[in-house]
Amino acid sequence: MAKRCIILNPWAGRGNAGQRRADIELAMRNADLPFDLITTHARGGATELAYQLIERGYDQIIAVGGDGTINEIVNGIIGFRESNSAGDEQLPALALIPLGTGSDFAKALNDFIPNDIDGAVRRIAAERRHSVDVGRITVEAGSQEVSRYFINGLGMGLDAQVAVESLKLTKLKGFSVYLVAIIRALARYKAQTMTVRFDDYEVRRKLLFASVANGVCQGGGFWITPDARIDDGMLDLCMIDNMRLDQIIRHIPHLMEGTHTQLRQATMGRARHVTVTTGAPIPVATDGEVIATDARRVEVEVLPHTIEILW
Repeated sequence: MAKRCIILNPWAGRGNAGQRRADIELAMRNADLPFDLITTHARGGATELAYQLIERGYDQIIAVGGDGTINEIVNGIIGFRESNSAGDEQLPALALIPLGTGSDFAKALNDFIPNDIDGAVRRIAAERRHSVDVGRITVEAGSQEVSRYFINGLGMGLDAQVAVESLKLTKLKGFSVYLVAIIRALARYKAQTMTVRFDDYEVRRKLLFASVANGVCQGGGFWITPDARIDDGMLDLCMIDNMRLDQIIRHIPHLMEGTHTQLRQATMGRARHVTVTTGAPIPVATDGEVIATDARRVEVEVLPHTIEILW
């Protein structure tokens, strides 16, 4: 019998996850799935909790929250493996009950339905394991160097500025958070010249943003890399040239539908290794979490088949 523990971020989805705790517990009991449950109390807390659960022998960790919660748990699992030289057979599988504001990573999974607790529990009960890729990022910001892992996506530029602004909007919920954050980001962000090297290619021009993704969707519903696969050993890129404000507004629906890939202002790519340098500092966010606001160099590489998820 699987030894499983739920890590619940009660603040995910602007409090939605915490409010639905009783629903989650009932669904797990109805599915005859024994479980323990712990809650996070601070940003970054799920990383330490995941580390502790592995030490205690859990073989399933269930993330209840949004992409940020998943990201923290992924960093805990990989961090444990690296610090303990643990083989994959010693690491727990990651399961999801996505109740975040955006829950973008889950959109790369089959039969995803937003806020569907019963559907997520059925996926857990099926116990179908599938190995997926993870990205590793190293950011040089000021005098500091930050390294982190992501499972869904990495934004540099305007899309990261949207993440910065969304953190300030504590009274809004759902997609309205991202709409207001986009308006604020457009008013405050200035496109910068970026040099993007990916495998044997190089792009150097003024970009609104450069996104490197494992999943298909970011920003609460923007299908930035619609052809990405989370298990192909590659990362997908989307680079959007600088545009006038009226052009940006006109093309936002294309980003929401994933049809922007045919626009002349969009450059799409696929690579195992990506390096981005910029003369002026830019914001950077991974899986919706801001990790730097003044980055000048970002290096990204794919780690194929690094995490097992319950598919």
